[in-house]
Amino acid sequence: MGPRFLHRWLPALAAAAILAPHPAFAVIDCSRAHTNTEKLLCSNSRLAEADQRLAYAFREALHRGANPRELMESQRVWMRDVRDACNEVECMLHAYEERISDLENAR
Repeated sequence: MGPRFLHRWLPALAAAAILAPHPAFAVIDCSRAHTNTEKLLCSNSRLAEADQRLAYAFREALHRGANPRELMESQRVWMRDVRDACNEVECMLHAYEERISDLENAR
């Protein structure tokens, strides 16, 4: 997936995230969970709920006019560098709460 693909499809992806009836980034097929992050999210109801709240906060930030490109990039970086660095539930819950707070303040 190169820059041209992202440049062409990013607005459509952002619109889909805004209009999606289900939370964006929150759907994980737990029968195919392979990474530690996926396994933690699938095994803990508090994390699953935090993931849904995060998806809602993400959509709301887009609705408030946050730059979709910047928001999606910051989300990818957060997932890779913060969320996925956690190896236990409490760490991940803390990461989610901080990210949700950041998204709630995004403009």
